[in-house]
Amino acid sequence: VVLELPESLALTGGYAQQYRAAQLHLHWGSPSLPGSEHTVNGRRFAAEIHVVHYNTKYDSFTEAMVHPDGLAVLGAFLEVGHGENQYYHEILKHLLEIQEVGQETFVSGFNIAGLLPANLKLYFHYNGSLTTPPCYQTVKWTIFNQTMLLSHHQMSMLVSTLRSPDDKVLQNNYRPVQNLHGRRVLASFQTTPSVKHSPG
Repeated sequence: VVLELPESLALTGGYAQQYRAAQLHLHWGSPSLPGSEHTVNGRRFAAEIHVVHYNTKYDSFTEAMVHPDGLAVLGAFLEVGHGENQYYHEILKHLLEIQEVGQETFVSGFNIAGLLPANLKLYFHYNGSLTTPPCYQTVKWTIFNQTMLLSHHQMSMLVSTLRSPDDKVLQNNYRPVQNLHGRRVLASFQTTPSVKHSPG
């Protein structure tokens, strides 16, 4: 599931160059297994959102993704909490309109900042790759330490609504964790064994 974003959204803080938002998408597991693409201290989370940006010195996302400084992705973990997340509701309510591959729908304006944790100063950062083919090594990753909370119903909608091309429920659409291969993962804070929750 890919949600294209307006070109007016840009990422300016923390990078020497400007990155323009291109799209956001989610990865998830199944009702019984978590499906985040990143882990913290070996722990995998229920789901993960990625907000993908490309360097504005290139004309398009397609051009940028093959260059070492081409892409920047903001990621956040999703977990089940007690209440409904109003920001994710604005996306999830459209899932029934795009149950099959190739279907599209229009999502009216929503607060993209609400999809990410309130505290953006706590994060992990590393240089890595796209998690879907062709997996170019061109991504500046920022993964926030706080998790976003969705209701049990919302998480069930996410992992059980969409269909794959062979008409099966689309689940476990995440890439297995890869070796670091000598990369350094930096944290903006003193690391601890736990991840704090962000109140949806």
